[in-house]
Amino acid sequence: MTILQQSFMLRTPDGLVEKVSVKDNVLDCMNYMSKSGSTFNGCFRANYVELEPTRGLYRVGEPLFSFESRGKITRDYDRMRDLIHRFLREFYIIRGLVYYDNFTIRVYDMFRKAIMLEDTPIAEQGHLYIYRLHLPIELTEKVTINEKILNHMITFTNPVSTYHEFEEDFHLSPGYGFMMQNKDAVTAKIASPDHGEAAVELPAGQWLFVHSPPRRGID
Repeated sequence: MTILQQSFMLRTPDGLVEKVSVKDNVLDCMNYMSKSGSTFNGCFRANYVELEPTRGLYRVGEPLFSFESRGKITRDYDRMRDLIHRFLREFYIIRGLVYYDNFTIRVYDMFRKAIMLEDTPIAEQGHLYIYRLHLPIELTEKVTINEKILNHMITFTNPVSTYHEFEEDFHLSPGYGFMMQNKDAVTAKIASPDHGEAAVELPAGQWLFVHSPPRRGID
């Protein structure tokens, strides 16, 4: 299957869900609370007076409401929920997606959860997976013949264009990876001390190379 969406969640063969977005406006909802309970962030789906915790990748518009503080708004999670309730009532917001952390509260009224895909990669080596994409995007940022993801060295037989997760408008979490575009057929030679060597023939097109977070020091 060819992935057509610019933003999506992808369940890989190792069971993890990778959240991917290429040149799109997204919010990655990951609920976190420190052991002390004083540092936290997350998202709620607001529906009238109910605040339901939610996870996953959302496509969003501009915030309907945003509040930021230089210092921590609060260190108390229950107090944060109460403040969010107050803001929603004050601005007559019945439904929305709420992001919060110790310093910020943002409310979106235009949002849609990204689609969940369970696609079979066209190739894999260990926990490195390759998927085919077809997006309305032309990559011109970087041309190379060598890329590396953790201890997988990837060498292309011809120059290709790549786009990485450290770019501002490329989001990939919790794993690592890059998007690649080749105008002509190319061979990707992949070498890893844990998994040996492999060669993958890639027709002209767009490709996602994604690697799950390493486990127990082996990837």
